[in-house]
Amino acid sequence: MKPSEGYRQARVRNPGKLHQGLDGIAHQVAGWLRRNAMPASKLLGEAQQICDAAERLRGLDDDELDDMIGRVRVNFRRSRHSDVVACDEALGVIIEAASRSLGLRPFPVQVLGGLALFRGNLVEMQTGEGKTLTAAIAAVLFGWSGRSCHVVTVNDYLAKRDRTTLQPLYDRCCLTSGYISSSMQRAQRCLNYRTSIVYVTSKELAGDFLKDRLAMGAITDPSRHHLQSRFNGDACGDLMLDGLHVAIVDEADSVLVDDAVSSLIISRPAENKPFVEACKAAVRIASRLEQTVDYLVFSKEKEIRLTAKGVEHMTTLLEELPVFWRSMARAKEIILQALVAREFFHKDSHYVLQDDKVIIVDEFTGRLMPGRKWRNGIQQIIEIMEDVDVSAPDAVAARVSFQKFFRLFDKLCGMTGTVAGVDTELWRIYELASIVVPTNKPSRRTLLDRPVFLKRELKEAAVIRDIMKHHHAGRPVLVGTRSVEGSQRLAVLLEKEGVVFNLLNAVYHEQEAEIIARAGVRGAITIATNMAGRGTDIKLGPGVSELGGLHVVLVESHEAGRIDRQFFGRCARQGDPGSVRVFVSIEDELLQRFIPSWGRAVLLRLASLHTGLTNRLVWSAVVLSQITAQSQAFRSRVAVLKKDDWVDESLSFSGSGLKL
Repeated sequence: MKPSEGYRQARVRNPGKLHQGLDGIAHQVAGWLRRNAMPASKLLGEAQQICDAAERLRGLDDDELDDMIGRVRVNFRRSRHSDVVACDEALGVIIEAASRSLGLRPFPVQVLGGLALFRGNLVEMQTGEGKTLTAAIAAVLFGWSGRSCHVVTVNDYLAKRDRTTLQPLYDRCCLTSGYISSSMQRAQRCLNYRTSIVYVTSKELAGDFLKDRLAMGAITDPSRHHLQSRFNGDACGDLMLDGLHVAIVDEADSVLVDDAVSSLIISRPAENKPFVEACKAAVRIASRLEQTVDYLVFSKEKEIRLTAKGVEHMTTLLEELPVFWRSMARAKEIILQALVAREFFHKDSHYVLQDDKVIIVDEFTGRLMPGRKWRNGIQQIIEIMEDVDVSAPDAVAARVSFQKFFRLFDKLCGMTGTVAGVDTELWRIYELASIVVPTNKPSRRTLLDRPVFLKRELKEAAVIRDIMKHHHAGRPVLVGTRSVEGSQRLAVLLEKEGVVFNLLNAVYHEQEAEIIARAGVRGAITIATNMAGRGTDIKLGPGVSELGGLHVVLVESHEAGRIDRQFFGRCARQGDPGSVRVFVSIEDELLQRFIPSWGRAVLLRLASLHTGLTNRLVWSAVVLSQITAQSQAFRSRVAVLKKDDWVDESLSFSGSGLKL
């Protein structure tokens, strides 16, 4: 291995701290200026000129095109990709190469997106506008610049599918490509990470990064590490990753925002029988405590507080805990965790039981997250409550939040269908400026009236009527729910109607791509959690467009309005017709959590009037709840990042731990 290669593998960028005070204000102004410095209309004009120039390449035979690709590739590398002419020429040959190798000629909006990605931006492209090919255009440019490029997808299936689909383009452009899946062994991973372009999930990428840092041991400075590897001849010189140079993040809002505070942890089971016994005792004690009498529930903050009577009641039960846990502070800690698990973590909403194991369900995607565990005893307490085998607590060997991990890349860019609401945060934390790419064809999506109901049961009955109305008209219907439990309730109601439907949630997820791909067939009914919002196209069947296209029903709004908009994007793609209807009940979880009881009483009164004005006021409360929820989530993400910085400083000062 060349010295420069070893250094490149071990080096990571120092992202620095978040800007605060006046520096923070100046930084936000800089972000605003950057977002407005290059309007999408100007970039679209540039992309159109590139596409027009690429038309002249149609007359080249294959050998001539291959010769030109080789020449342009070398020129682009030598220009250090700062030469606008070299970049435009490179994009032109990529367009022609894609047309011949994939049978897909990029539209100007896709070229615009690829150009914006290459310049380090976050690109908003509507669902169905061809983000996969857009990312490939940027990936080729990054590959030609000599930097390994990681394309981050939401699951293993998409990583393999996208790489397989695009491999002919990469081969034609003289670039190697690979993908990483959870089943791959270390040797396979090393080979794939050495390719020019590798498709991988955030979980696998961050996990392999942590394993590399553990292999490096206490010496994480790239120069010192490489010298030690060369002189000692130890195995730690053979790292899996080829450095953190470029990441193109698909569904960036999910990875960089929703999963930001999630930590990727390398751990090992550590037997701790006293702790497990303490969890069992805490569950028993918590079952004897009564809400409002012994403790208060603050749903908005997801917090439990013991009353004076509750503390007194708990004191009489301390003897049930192991000796080490009988002090008031430790007893209160473990019992509060048991109450939190009981009040805020619900089966078929936050987790499911599969093969007698508790599997976490991702709140924003609805997908299962096998291998992930809650910390601080929550996992063990829930396993005890569900009467399954209790897993041993894990001893943490290495940890990194996804938020911090992606800040380590030299260049970060991404794509999403919905950036509104998080664009300021993405600039503040990742210095990602957003660019909204116009649709290739005008949208034909119709947003229908949004009915308001007092009770959940009344709302669900109206949902069934709406589904059946469009089903009888021959239109396919996609129904979105927030939880597994909600999807199963609707499934029961549809079974009573005697219609055939598909159910897609975290329990029935194995055939996700196949189920979603069939959701556009005439008369199809598909019930799905929000996991259906990403990754697989819904193509309309024969004759469906004439009937009005896909009809999307959203049964309950999410805490993030952009998740709702992601689901809306399942219909009316690429100029197809489609419609959306959203339902709300005063009993919806969003309003229950973020609107105080007196506010809900007012909403009940307004909803009972059934006028257009009162319905709009109720929907204003929904929007206000979403803003409140996202503000809280943003503060939580900033707090996690500050804590990461503090931990790094502490470990650096003490000379211990895994320093990233």
